[in-house]
Formats: sequence, C-alpha cells, structure tokens
Amino acid sequence: MDVLEAGASSSESPGTSHRVARGVAVIAAVLLAITAAVGGARWWAEQSTRSDRLEIQAIETVGPFAISGADLPADWPTGLVAPAYRLRLDVTGDPQRIVQVQPAGETAAYIASGTESAAIPAGEQVGMDVVVTPADCGGPEGTDLASPLIDAEGAGVPLTSTASQALSSALDSLCESASAGPVITFVSARVDVFVRGRILVMRLRLPTTADRLVLQPRDSTGFQGGGDVEATMDAGAAAARMRWLVYPAEVAGLESPTVRVRAFALIGGRAYPWVIELRVPRLSPQAPGAEPRNDGVDLAEAAPRPSS
Repeated sequence: MDVLEAGASSSESPGTSHRVARGVAVIAAVLLAITAAVGGARWWAEQSTRSDRLEIQAIETVGPFAISGADLPADWPTGLVAPAYRLRLDVTGDPQRIVQVQPAGETAAYIASGTESAAIPAGEQVGMDVVVTPADCGGPEGTDLASPLIDAEGAGVPLTSTASQALSSALDSLCESASAGPVITFVSARVDVFVRGRILVMRLRLPTTADRLVLQPRDSTGFQGGGDVEATMDAGAAAARMRWLVYPAEVAGLESPTVRVRAFALIGGRAYPWVIELRVPRLSPQAPGAEPRNDGVDLAEAAPRPSS
C-alpha cells in the first residue's frame, strides 16, 4: 500500500490572526488610556497649583545696587545714596477680570517704585519689575510686610508665603549693614512763639557708629515737621536741634503727644533710614531737663491748623 505524504499544515489557523489583531488593539487601547491618564494627571496638577485669584506668586531679587538723585523718594533729603533691590514679580491675574496694578509707594518698612501702572489680563500670568528701598530698617518683618503692588482701589495685591518670605529676605539683606537703630535721648525741649504760631524745639543726642547722621522731622498728630537737619558728630555721638510747628487744638486732646523722626544713618556711603517716635515731654519750668517756655501760655491757646 502506497503511503502518500501530505504537505506541511499551516502553523496558524484562520482564527489566530484575528486573535493577534485583537491583542494589538487591546495593547494600543491600554497605551492610549495610560497616555490620557498621564495627560489628565498633569493637567490637574497644573490646575491645582494655579492661583484662582490676583496674587504675587513668586519674587526674584536682582541686586543689590544703589539709587540717588531723582530715583530717591520725593520727600527724602537730597544728596543721599540708598541701597535698593529690583524685584521681578510673578503675578497671576484675577480669573474673571482685568486688573490694573501699580507700585505701592511708601509702606511701613520699604518704598516700592520704578514702574508704571500695568494691566494684568484675566487668568494670565505676567512678570513685573519694581524697585524697593528701605523706609524703616526697624519696620515690621515677615508676614506683616505690605504688598509691593496695589490695585486701582489701593488694596494690596496678596502674596503667597513664598513671595512674602523672598520680600522679607531682600529687605533684611538691604538693612544688614545698618547695625542697630539709633537711640535718641533728650537734652532739652521748649516752645518758641512766632506771632500766633508755636514751634516745638527739641535738642537731641544719640550714640552712633555712623559716618554721618541726617535727621528728618516727620508729621504726626498736632505737629508738622520742620526742615532736615545734619547732626553734629562728636566722638561716637551725634547732636541735633529739631523743630516742629505745633497745632495745639489737635495736641490738647492727646494723652501722650509724640513726634516722629526719620534718622538716616550714613554708613559706607549708603543711607539707612530708621523711623523713631519720641514722646513730647511736659514743657514746664518744673519739668526736669526742660527749658521754660518763652511764652508763658498753654499750648491750646495757639491758632488751629490753617486750611489748605
């Protein structure tokens, strides 16, 4: 009996190719799902870190450098050179509206300037630059710092904790060479009379390691500061005579009248400001250390503050 050899049978049945195709489709679907999941997770991560309000999210400092002349605050004494930083602010916009912002100007601790008003588009992220210089090296620190930007209504633009810390560190660095703040003591005080006006004259003395000291009487309730004074330096101490115009009608209701002084300590060619409040002593012949007033009348008898 002859045996006939059959040809080799196909290694794949008709259903095998269909199973392979389905496997490839399943793998492709899984890869597509993974890609979509990764993309979705990335999108949610970005959305979760995105601010939902007008906010300064980050601050980068550039400097320090120095400002002088016309770049100084308008009410500062002329001829000073002050330390400064340029801050690059990363600002996110309000999701619902365009907001106009501008530098905050003078705050309790520093002065922000150097850029014009800018519009922050709704929901977008914008970079802005401002220049900051200390207004008071003994001013508030950390979370108490005001924002370097304000909106059209004068409200401060909020800062994240990271931005607030960066601002605080920058100001600490600018005042690092200022050492400790001046401690002022009275030498004498009196009130002089000129026609219907009264002038509070205070002689002050303070120890200092500064090369120069420029004192600026500031306005406060019942008192208007006079001109800037260059202190006389002598063996580690400074002496000066300062004046304030008195508005007795305003002073009369104060339990403890005070005047304010901004003292610029010039160290290494840089001016470091300190704002100091001084209690006005009782101005009577019996007050220890006080000179008798030359008018012999109570402060409340003087004319009220003139209208502008």
